[in-house]
Amino acid sequence: MSDGSKRTDAPAAFAERARAEYGESIRHLVAFGSAVRGDDRDVHSEAELLLVLEDLEPERELEALAREVGLEHGTVLEVHVLPTERYEEREDHEFVERAFAEGEVYV
Repeated sequence: MSDGSKRTDAPAAFAERARAEYGESIRHLVAFGSAVRGDDRDVHSEAELLLVLEDLEPERELEALAREVGLEHGTVLEVHVLPTERYEEREDHEFVERAFAEGEVYV
């Protein structure tokens, strides 16, 4: 893992597994942060995940999946969950706009 290649795969691995297991509940999945930008320094790599969920039932499972994938890839995955209704009310919020502008959109 010294070249960091496995680290940058964490958001993609999370997205793949999240879509496979909980795709019907996910309206948007956006990854952003140092691991996505590629500016991690091989000391502490992190990615933030914005999940907009139609159904909040799998929220805890998705958070657990993020921890599991993060451990597998040596990357901290921080999950931010918004229910669809709240997202629609706050699409122009700075945090949401930054996630979509800077991040990798998976869903």
